[in-house]
Amino acid sequence: MFQAQTGMLLWSLETSTLAALLAVLWLHSSSKKHHLFFACGFAAVGAGSALVAQRGYLADFWTITVGNTLALSAFGFWLAGLLRLEQRKIEGWIFIPPLLWLAFMFLPAVHDSMLARVLVYHACAAVGYFTIAGVVLTSKEPVSTTRKIFAVALVVHALIGPLTAALIIPYDSLAGQTLPLTAPVAYSAAFSFVVLMMIALKMFMEDNERRLHRLSITDHLTGVLNRRGLMEAYSEIRKAPEHRSSQLLLALFDIDHFKKINDRHGHQCGDEVLVQFCDLVNRIVGSKGIFVRMGGEEFAYLLPHDDLNAALRVVDGVRVYFARLSTEGREESFTSTVSIGIYSAPIAEAELDLMLKMADRALYAAKSAGRNRTVVNDGIANIVLPADDRGEDPHDNNADRQVAALNRIAAMGSN
Repeated sequence: MFQAQTGMLLWSLETSTLAALLAVLWLHSSSKKHHLFFACGFAAVGAGSALVAQRGYLADFWTITVGNTLALSAFGFWLAGLLRLEQRKIEGWIFIPPLLWLAFMFLPAVHDSMLARVLVYHACAAVGYFTIAGVVLTSKEPVSTTRKIFAVALVVHALIGPLTAALIIPYDSLAGQTLPLTAPVAYSAAFSFVVLMMIALKMFMEDNERRLHRLSITDHLTGVLNRRGLMEAYSEIRKAPEHRSSQLLLALFDIDHFKKINDRHGHQCGDEVLVQFCDLVNRIVGSKGIFVRMGGEEFAYLLPHDDLNAALRVVDGVRVYFARLSTEGREESFTSTVSIGIYSAPIAEAELDLMLKMADRALYAAKSAGRNRTVVNDGIANIVLPADDRGEDPHDNNADRQVAALNRIAAMGSN
């Protein structure tokens, strides 16, 4: 008959093998510390199970106290791996399960009772499973269906152990087995653990696919979306039912005299200007719209809107505030400016290629008009937005032209 001792030794072998495989992955890429943490967790389970299997051959201190402490310490390593993988802070609470077990071992009522020890062990393990479930559901990653299933499976697994032990062990202990931890308990725990690992593997694969996709649509320097991200964001906006009756604004930004900044202050300083600009835009627009780096010093901003004038104020605000930012150069600090070209169209009719073409025309007009300008293309002509920050006098001989421009923009918004 298959005994629990044999099962524990096989379980130790399996988890130790898994630990070795994860350790090889870590050695192959030592920067991925989560592999090392996961390997340590499975190694702890393997060592603890091997010690527990020696009950009757080694002193109780080794088989009960040390063996179970090692097995429960796996939760700390697994939690550390999860937190490391998701770039979250690792703190001491991850080792609560083994510390709880050690605390209970000082109580004679627990230490001297096999049933009490098994129930306490499974209760400590349940704390570990509940904690992992909490980390999984509070992840920075999207809480996918697989994550929810994994969390539920963890809770179920946490409850199976103590319930099975409470029902079976009192009867099994009468049989006088060397290991009172019965085969049914070992079978149920091993089976549910394998199921957990299968779900966890699927969750990690999905998370990895999302990370790779996110990297493929993210600009590595600034952290904003790249041109590919713009294409995907445009498709999502077009499909969103809440935007079907809205307008879609596309703004192209080009930092003025950027080559001169690189030549005079160095490329590192130029990169700092790009990062400063992206940080500023993100602070101004927040979660409204999609901001991307098209390449070099050129950026784009997609904004669904129902009020063109309000959208223009947001975009032109970027130009105004960017001109006030100071950057430390090689010998002195300096300020930069940005030119902006804008085109807006009904979302139902908006074609990205056409919008890029029209916005680019407006951007070219902004450069030709002296830079540090915001120009709107209405499909017929380019309209320079009047701006107080350039010292323009609203009462000069351009007043009529400025009023006409504002009227045309207002007409665009009402279409």
